[in-house]
Amino acid sequence: MSILLTLILIVALIVAGLVLFAANTARKVEAAVPPCGRFIEIDGQRLHYVDTGGAGPAIVMIHGLGGTLWNFTYALVDKLSGEFRVIAVDRPGAGYSARPDDTPAKLSTQANTLAKSCAPWS
Repeated sequence: MSILLTLILIVALIVAGLVLFAANTARKVEAAVPPCGRFIEIDGQRLHYVDTGGAGPAIVMIHGLGGTLWNFTYALVDKLSGEFRVIAVDRPGAGYSARPDDTPAKLSTQANTLAKSCAPWS
């Protein structure tokens, strides 16, 4: 019985250490790369976006799986912002956008959220 308790204690310590490591790493990353845009809340999801506010037609940029809006801010946003209003968005649950645990990460659900988010920008 004491071997089982020892193993449970070891696993609990490992999990606690990993949680602390992840929290510390996230804090360091957020300090090194702070959000570059603004936030809007749609259906309980906090979306991070950049809006150049240009007078031309709007271009909405949504990154793919594993990306963030930073993928667009390296070159495209600045180059296009002279002629267009450029809006780059972090998908729900990616980058600095939040997605509640009870909200599915399905592409169709994210598309619906982003479609609703276009109303404040239009």
